[in-house]
Amino acid sequence: MELDRRAVERVLRRAGELAVPAAGTAVEPHAISEAMLLAAAEEVGLDPAVVRVSLAIERLGPVAAPSRADRLLGSGEVVVERVMSVDAAAAMERLDELLVRGHHLRQRRTRPNAREWGKRSGAVGAAQRAAKSAVGDTGLSKVPRLQASASEVDERRSVLRVVADRQGQRTGVVAATAVVGGLGASTVAVAGALVSPLLLITAPLALGAAAGVARHGRKQAAELAHEIDVALDAVEHGSPPVSLTQSVRNALNGARPR
Repeated sequence: MELDRRAVERVLRRAGELAVPAAGTAVEPHAISEAMLLAAAEEVGLDPAVVRVSLAIERLGPVAAPSRADRLLGSGEVVVERVMSVDAAAAMERLDELLVRGHHLRQRRTRPNAREWGKRSGAVGAAQRAAKSAVGDTGLSKVPRLQASASEVDERRSVLRVVADRQGQRTGVVAATAVVGGLGASTVAVAGALVSPLLLITAPLALGAAAGVARHGRKQAAELAHEIDVALDAVEHGSPPVSLTQSVRNALNGARPR
């Protein structure tokens, strides 16, 4: 009997469900080693290199499914993953240097293959952000919390996942629209409906306001994802951080921020 790939996948899944660990072992019934998975994948014709990337992503843990508010207003957490042509340690070091020196974030936590940064507080941080904003090169300097984790694919490659928090930005979009839009209670009702799926929108005027708020929120999320992509490009190519002085010099010379 010969089995195609789908049949083998069904057999492996069913075998995992039926398997019982040997007495005295701590192996879970559904557990399978990475080596066994790679061997099984190769047996059914899957490219081992692709499976290794998938395994590296799996080690980073699951990503939360998008909520209704995420679909309406853009993700509350913008997640970008990239397969890097450098090992995990080098990718994380390059990203740290870029965020601290180029985007003026402050490192908050450091763990093996994972780090967290945040927006600088105080007068110095505000001045740096104002200067970057004045030359159109804000980048990621306004992100309140940014996390990154890395997982090895093989000796030369890794997967780098960056998660940027924009919950505050999303709430600010709704609040600012309520004030500037001059729609009073209608816009506030829209904001509540967008943030809390339990509320319903019934007023026609509120529907128009909701569409505008939602478009703006999704645009901001897309722009943040683009900024992360640009940062990962720099990490990938080993580009040095652009300092505040260089940003100002580029602006004076008419150069567009990267």
